[in-house]
Amino acid sequence: MDSTAAYFASIQGYGDPASVRQRGVDAGLALGDDPRAGVLERRARAIEALAGVDDRPLSTPFGGIMLSDYLPTRTFELAVHGLDIARAIGADLPLPAPVLASALSTATAIATLTGQGERVLLTLTGRESAPLSLV
Repeated sequence: MDSTAAYFASIQGYGDPASVRQRGVDAGLALGDDPRAGVLERRARAIEALAGVDDRPLSTPFGGIMLSDYLPTRTFELAVHGLDIARAIGADLPLPAPVLASALSTATAIATLTGQGERVLLTLTGRESAPLSLV
């Protein structure tokens, strides 16, 4: 795959929605009683694991992708599901600006690649409000 958006385009429709939901619930529960601390601890481990690592090809169940294209898929997932968790626990935890910018960039790239770019643009500019499903 040649981009972050291509990764998401390749996984559209993959997996049973109930099992995807259950994996999300399980991941949320794995964060423990203090989800914020759980996220921060995992963030620190990820930063440590990536320190000094050069860009390289990775294998995924959906095909090969460069690490530099794969990492934004994780940022996107963390941003979207982080917002899900914040809502679920009644917290108002805004995303850091760089994370939000990366996730929005990924979302628009996915929309463009999957033929939904115009709908996203119309939604973002308040001309349409229909629900979208990019992934």
